[in-house]
Amino acid sequence: ASAAGPLLGAAGGARAIAEKPVAVANYLPPTPGLEGFFTFVPGDRETPALRAGTISKYRFSLPGSWARRTVANILSGNYCQPRCDEPWTEVLFADPEQGSLQVLVSPLNKLRRASLGPGESLDLVGTPEGIINALGPNITGNTIEEEEVSAAEVKKLDGGTYYWYTLDTPYAKTGQHQLASVTAKEDAVLLLAVSASDRQWATHREALEEIACSFRV
Repeated sequence: ASAAGPLLGAAGGARAIAEKPVAVANYLPPTPGLEGFFTFVPGDRETPALRAGTISKYRFSLPGSWARRTVANILSGNYCQPRCDEPWTEVLFADPEQGSLQVLVSPLNKLRRASLGPGESLDLVGTPEGIINALGPNITGNTIEEEEVSAAEVKKLDGGTYYWYTLDTPYAKTGQHQLASVTAKEDAVLLLAVSASDRQWATHREALEEIACSFRV
């Protein structure tokens, strides 16, 4: 197949881009009302969890200069779907000048025994404090201390409950600054985490906040 072929169209393009990073502006549709941003929605078979039917589709917007990165097979949940016991990484994107993002999924049974029914969401799984304590290490590689949570908000969006966090994490492997948007649906807790260094945060904070706020499931 030609190089141009797989780069056109969101689903096919996104699979190809992971192998050779290409700016998302080349293959994702523009986000309405958000100039310079493009919307990512994974294809039906794009990740191991989606192929297994373990999770619902998600979407988020990101600046056109960002590019897809490959998720290591051992982190992707490929070996344990559809019944993974530990959190896994769905997708990775990054821009060396602005920061990086990852979508993480945790099995609901690590936090709650019963599946969530229609209309039920994250508020039935845990408090903002409890959720970030449970999932924070998956974002940063370290435990989250109380003083590292600069802000925590509860949002009702599109019928679901979302917890938004701003973290100041000097010992994180991913960077000093983290933004996280977390929600839950059916048998999974889904989290988008944006990470940045001091330099990236100082220059691109507004764009990084737009990414985190755009996450929907």
